[in-house]
Amino acid sequence: MKSIFLFLTLILAISLSACKKDTENTSINNAYLGGEIINPTSNHIIIIKSGVPLDTIALNKYNRFSHNFKDFEPGLYSFFHGREFQSFLIEPNDSLRLRLNTLDFDESLVYTGIGAKENNFLMEMYLLNEIEDDKILGLGQKTAEEFDSIYKSSKDWKLKKLAKLKLKNETSKLFDEIAEASINYEYYAHKELYPLANYKTSELDAFKNLPEDFYNYRETIDYNNTTIKDYGPYLLFLRFHINNLALRNHFQHSKDSLYNKLDIHYNLDKLSIIEEKVSNEDIKNSLLRFVLRQFISVSKNTEDYDQMLQSFNEKSTNTKDIKNATQFVSSYKRLKPGKKIPLVNLYDKDNKEISIYSLIKKPTIIYFWSKNNKNHLISSHKRSKELKVKYPEFHYIAINVDSISYQEQEKTLNRYNVKIHNEYRFKAPKQSKVLLSVNPIQKVFILNKKAQIVNAKANMFNIGFEQELLGLLNQ
Repeated sequence: MKSIFLFLTLILAISLSACKKDTENTSINNAYLGGEIINPTSNHIIIIKSGVPLDTIALNKYNRFSHNFKDFEPGLYSFFHGREFQSFLIEPNDSLRLRLNTLDFDESLVYTGIGAKENNFLMEMYLLNEIEDDKILGLGQKTAEEFDSIYKSSKDWKLKKLAKLKLKNETSKLFDEIAEASINYEYYAHKELYPLANYKTSELDAFKNLPEDFYNYRETIDYNNTTIKDYGPYLLFLRFHINNLALRNHFQHSKDSLYNKLDIHYNLDKLSIIEEKVSNEDIKNSLLRFVLRQFISVSKNTEDYDQMLQSFNEKSTNTKDIKNATQFVSSYKRLKPGKKIPLVNLYDKDNKEISIYSLIKKPTIIYFWSKNNKNHLISSHKRSKELKVKYPEFHYIAINVDSISYQEQEKTLNRYNVKIHNEYRFKAPKQSKVLLSVNPIQKVFILNKKAQIVNAKANMFNIGFEQELLGLLNQ
């Protein structure tokens, strides 16, 4: 009887050790990721590390996939499907399985297997952070002390939840660092945003009225944390933080008291602060790239472009980024208001090649869509339909940016019950997207009847869009 008891005890111990994550034995640097995609929007997923695609994995006939990591760098990776992506942590000996429904992408994502508890915790924090982000403007009129108390309580609750997880499970130092960062940097990001959400007379007043210790945590900021350099909460915090530091600098050496995100001097300050604070080349170049693209994509003051580009080129250490930035700026210069829209050729529903100029006989709105961005596809066509009723004086043109046939284009639109009207597609999608700087895809062209650009960066969902249309009609 005793021998049977010992045998069963041994079997149980072996079973538990097989299920338990081995955080010590890293000699076998292998891991597994698999899963199922319900309602897939493409036939594959892409594994990404630090913005670089590592592998494209096909879904089988059951919409499942599997991938083996061998001799890999443990840490944060991302998987990309359709137009959405999500981060995940993978460590040696993990055997991770995910399941999600694209109709509710993040909210439906659940992990099982070795490494699941850690990743499910990170997903829970991600979803909680999204909810808190949506509430921040509504809390902006509270005093700094009230605001801080709300978000500090949330941070403390999350840290206690993390402590319980660590108590019940043998978690790794890598997970502990990432989990704590997801909590702390989200809290810090909210505090960086507070002055801009709390303006009364001006943003400058909001800064002046902050308690002296409001930003004490800044003394502990690691601007060069390579472990979490690709993690959303950390990157968002750094962007908000850089914006805040630059705005304070701008208020000190200018007569401004209001926040103007398109002020050239404020944006140059951001680039200088990034160079001053961040030494890690990957993090620094990523932040520099974001600031430049954000400014050029929105600013209509083309005379400021060269100054921003020069400052960017002096600070970036990535030759590819410098080349892309130069091309990016050049393309937007071609789209200066008053210039004619660059000539691109399209295909119509009969596969007939036509010039975009041949379609423009009156004031025109051009918008773009992709089969890989379902939400924008539906919302842009719906919005276009509404605008046609209110502003029939305009011609509305929808251009698909994918390399697909008209039959596939039509099938996609019918799948989402979108009315097909004035639908075209690029003859040369890759070149045309560069020529018209179709990035982001939400951008809209407003043209006059001579095909001259009124606005190459319009957004049909912005509150001022209809004012732009009325302004053109009243000329």
